[in-house]
Amino acid sequence: MKTRKEFLEAVMRMADLKDIKQADAAARAVISLTKLIIGEELSQKIAEVSPPDLRIGWESIRVAQLDDYERDERLFEIGEIEEEGKEAV
Repeated sequence: MKTRKEFLEAVMRMADLKDIKQADAAARAVISLTKLIIGEELSQKIAEVSPPDLRIGWESIRVAQLDDYERDERLFEIGEIEEEGKEAV
């Protein structure tokens, strides 16, 4: 696959999503977390070997911030997010 459209269509089919917009959101979340895990050096290597359109898409996605990741982990574990100054029940 050489284009973002082809990539997102594949994500849409594989994840059984209803449209490209959902596929884009899912792909961005996964790529953002992947970048956090693999680090800047490997992320840059992936960009370098990707076809131009996919490289632009990869580079446009920011690395998940650790606090975003921890918040999402907490949501997954307990089903809710603590509000600032309040403890989860």
